[in-house]
Amino acid sequence: MLNITKYQISVSDLINDNAKRWALDHIEYLNKPMTFFGSSLKVEKGADKYDSYVMYLQPADKIAIKTLCSFATKAGCKEPCLIDSGQLGMTTGQNAATKRTILMLLRPDYFNACLLSEIDKAERKALKTGIPSLFRLNGTSDLDFSDIYKARPNSQFYDYSKELSRVRKNTLANYDLTFSGSMYSKQSRAALRKAVTAGHRIAVAFNTKLIASDALAIPNNLANFDKTDLRHLDGKVIGALTRKGSNKKQRAIDNSLVDSFFVTHSNLKQFNDIIAIGG
Repeated sequence: MLNITKYQISVSDLINDNAKRWALDHIEYLNKPMTFFGSSLKVEKGADKYDSYVMYLQPADKIAIKTLCSFATKAGCKEPCLIDSGQLGMTTGQNAATKRTILMLLRPDYFNACLLSEIDKAERKALKTGIPSLFRLNGTSDLDFSDIYKARPNSQFYDYSKELSRVRKNTLANYDLTFSGSMYSKQSRAALRKAVTAGHRIAVAFNTKLIASDALAIPNNLANFDKTDLRHLDGKVIGALTRKGSNKKQRAIDNSLVDSFFVTHSNLKQFNDIIAIGG
């Protein structure tokens, strides 16, 4: 890679001022090679069937001038994004996600070459182990990586997306998309209703960790999407996810919200009414 210079960082119109300050402070780290794919506890749960690889970028406009998640505001997922939870919320995870995002924006050719190289490496491993590879490029973003999917037609990719049009228009045989529903706004609820009517596979996050102090229960008619992240093996079902990166007090407060990214006590009936139209 041709090193990114301090001047290129300073004059860039692709990254915001906070990102520029970070890049200038970490210029040596920024220009060192790195691994683009990571993992998570949930994808590791399916490791007996697939070797899953997930890429985590900094979401929305945390780094980029032009948002990496076009529905972050309408869906209300910007603040509770899982980029701040678990290992991703630690300094090393944050730095790695920031670096990947800056490289994607300032060195796109290098970024794509690295992605393809890691995909090829994973596929070579799959040939030896007999365990197929599975790739998710939007671990914490919502971007169109069609060029990558088309460049590796024999590799299997998957994502969640809040852009219903992307889910509806996707025709790539090696790319599986699950619609990510939200109860946050009129627009997001309307999109959820359309997704249910169309029979798309849908994931919805509930404001609970399913512990004794959480009163909110997940309806029994929903699939459990926390078991694994192997969505491409699921049918056209609606699945529930528990809330990540929260505490009991925050969940109790948010249960009073009707307009929430999550299904809460206050919007549960409305959610059930929406999903009933597909039943």
